[in-house]
Amino acid sequence: MFLQELKEQAYKLSVSDRLALISAVIQSLQDTSLIENWQYLVARPHPWRKQLYIKGHKLLASTVRYDMIANQMSPEQAAENWDLPLSAIYEVIRYCESHQELLKLEAQEERYRLEEKGVPFESTNAA
Repeated sequence: MFLQELKEQAYKLSVSDRLALISAVIQSLQDTSLIENWQYLVARPHPWRKQLYIKGHKLLASTVRYDMIANQMSPEQAAENWDLPLSAIYEVIRYCESHQELLKLEAQEERYRLEEKGVPFESTNAA
């Protein structure tokens, strides 16, 4: 089942069933990251977020990666910006590229939770 089809089916479920489904999918995606040996990334306990964090920081790997993309930073610039070793930045890039589905699901879940709290979002689609 493709991500879009899964998303459409999930919207038809009750909120509790939807959260259970998302948790199950995220858990299955996260299990693969536990097998890998990351030098700079670590899992942290969280009720639903399963992506890895930068060791010694309360900083998600995806935060660093998306900041690099949004600000068109080179790995060297990101290392300087975040005060991290260059090898940590390359590890973040590898992790985010190999766990894209997990990051997408978590971003969708975060957006859903914020919308449930009434936080408005502008469309990100260009017309």
